Amino acid sequence: MRRIWLKRGIVGAIVTAALVALALAAPALHLIDQRSIRTYETARANPDVAAVYISGDMGMRFGIGRKVAPALAKAGLPVVAISSPVNFGTHRTRAQADAIVADSIRVALRLTGAKRIVLIGQSFGSDIVATIAPDIPVVLRPRVAAIVAVVPARTVYFRADPTTITYHGTPDAEPAAALRTLDWAPVICIYGVKETDSLCPLLDPRHARIIGLPGGHFLHNDDRLLVATIAAALNRADPAILRAAPRT
Repeated sequence: MRRIWLKRGIVGAIVTAALVALALAAPALHLIDQRSIRTYETARANPDVAAVYISGDMGMRFGIGRKVAPALAKAGLPVVAISSPVNFGTHRTRAQADAIVADSIRVALRLTGAKRIVLIGQSFGSDIVATIAPDIPVVLRPRVAAIVAVVPARTVYFRADPTTITYHGTPDAEPAAALRTLDWAPVICIYGVKETDSLCPLLDPRHARIIGLPGGHFLHNDDRLLVATIAAALNRADPAILRAAPRT
């Protein structure tokens, strides 16, 4: 009997290890998301402002982002969504992360014909936005209407990992200090009031709009409240960005 249970334990451990390995490899293998970029168009004619939406580590097929991006487009803000598990499926250097964000802004301007971009990041995507935004090339800064970080963490890793296993050890960045110095565009930071490792409370409320929503990191999966919050904050930062808040 002991041998039977031992064998079962070994088999179970092997299966568990295989599943963990598959989950870790999922972003690199494009098992979560296969499209690097998705576009969400708006009925608004010739929009002056569009959005770059850098997704969480589950991409644009899962999670709250799949509802938020089309809702923002419905509100009049066309969205070019960047899939984090595709673009950050393997570990990136800081230079590579910088290039991904800068190129995303350029692509969104070209695809939408907009004059300015709202740079939005959600979860892992917000970690990237919070880290890279302070160092966006000077030539692109006048094209950035606002920066929105939704549930960013205090420590950042340049690889999307839906298992969160690799989000330990020495981080690739700790963006709070640099983001506090950003003064060339409105910064909006949205977090769950039950989060214990959020970047938002570390920012200076004199230079950033800090908004706490109910719940923890997943914000009770309340996409309608999140969209309404983003829209209201953008309207407060610059009424020209959106003509009206989305209907929820």
